[in-house]
Amino acid sequence: MLKQNRPRRYLPALILALVLGFGPALANWIVDPFRMNNQFDLGLDREEISLRAHYPLWKMIEYPRRQDQFIVLGDSRARALQDKYWNEVGVEGVYNFAYGGATIFEIYDTFKYLQDRTDLETLVVSLPLRSFDERHKGGLNRVPEAIRIADSPFEYYTSWFVLKTAIKNLEDRYGEELHANLPSLTSTAHAAATDSQTTAIKLGEEPVTLEVLLDPENCKDCEVDQRAIAQRMSLIIGDHSKGPNLGLGRGLGHWSAIWQIEEIERDLPSRFAKQVGTNGAADWRRFQFSDRLWSKIVEIADWTRQNDVQLVFVIPPTITEMQQRLNDFGMARANNDFRLRLAELAPVVDFDFDSAFTRDLDRFTDAYHFDANAAREIVAQLARMTVEAPHVQRATRNFSDTVECPLDPASTTNTIQQDGISLSTGKGCRIWKGVQ
Repeated sequence: MLKQNRPRRYLPALILALVLGFGPALANWIVDPFRMNNQFDLGLDREEISLRAHYPLWKMIEYPRRQDQFIVLGDSRARALQDKYWNEVGVEGVYNFAYGGATIFEIYDTFKYLQDRTDLETLVVSLPLRSFDERHKGGLNRVPEAIRIADSPFEYYTSWFVLKTAIKNLEDRYGEELHANLPSLTSTAHAAATDSQTTAIKLGEEPVTLEVLLDPENCKDCEVDQRAIAQRMSLIIGDHSKGPNLGLGRGLGHWSAIWQIEEIERDLPSRFAKQVGTNGAADWRRFQFSDRLWSKIVEIADWTRQNDVQLVFVIPPTITEMQQRLNDFGMARANNDFRLRLAELAPVVDFDFDSAFTRDLDRFTDAYHFDANAAREIVAQLARMTVEAPHVQRATRNFSDTVECPLDPASTTNTIQQDGISLSTGKGCRIWKGVQ
């Protein structure tokens, strides 16, 4: 004989299960770290915390509310070309869809996402040569996950990653108060990890997890042996001091003249020097150009041509010493040919060559990244090139003394036509175009 059910006996357990099950979803709905519903403010700096946690997810959620038709794609250098800088020179309706650390896989998938969801008018794509190795950033592609979560509120509100980001937002805003009143969902896992010598390393008395060691933010101000840096830099530059151009231009034929670099002798700040020495070698020592990635760029160019979308490629600047590293590893011809191939697809606005701009360390935050003022100057030149409106042309003309693209005779210092390509040079800016 079956026993009579007594629902009240199981009610507390059922309530607990419901709380545990719906707790994360409720927290994600209220904290809403990526602004899916935008219902509660809570005084959180969501953009600072959540954007860096997952660039594509933030932008996939934000973009449908804007539907801008002028899009910027690329990595952190493209992300520096902020929407507000375009607005400052009178260009409205620009959406910066670039991500820190973006790969070409991510650029392509973002383009495919836009292809189906908006009527594009202008596409600006930042493409450093380094991105064309499939091993770059480990072939990272965060975009499919971002699209999946952004398109599914259920997945968003039940996501443990979103919950973890929500907790980071709360920790940033409420800090000690939060820890005192709410057990951390991550503290237990962290404690378990640090108990194992295989997953943590002790620095002094404190265990440090692998995740912490790999976080670049934890070593922004690390002390570096300046003597070792100076010795390393003398090896980098000294080995290529034969002749006036430091060994540049070999194998470039008639293009060699445009790549000559006057000898430069100076002590770089430690962060710059480390990037030139270590990162520069890592960039090019085993570089392999990927035809697979190139085919994705060709597809983008073909589609824009067929659909009357204005396409402009941008090669972002690095400091002059970083440019030299390509030549140290025999990449001079590949560097030039890359521009020739891109120019066959669409105009290329090139800032990455030896100039007063790339020699001025005050314009850069590190060997790869330009500062906010330089970003404004680059935006002004791109706006002048892509937007014909008179008020934009007035706002961008004579915008800078060191960066001016060759967009008219007055701003053009030299023009070359070879191999079906026209190359015009201005101040700190070159434009490569296919000759019709």
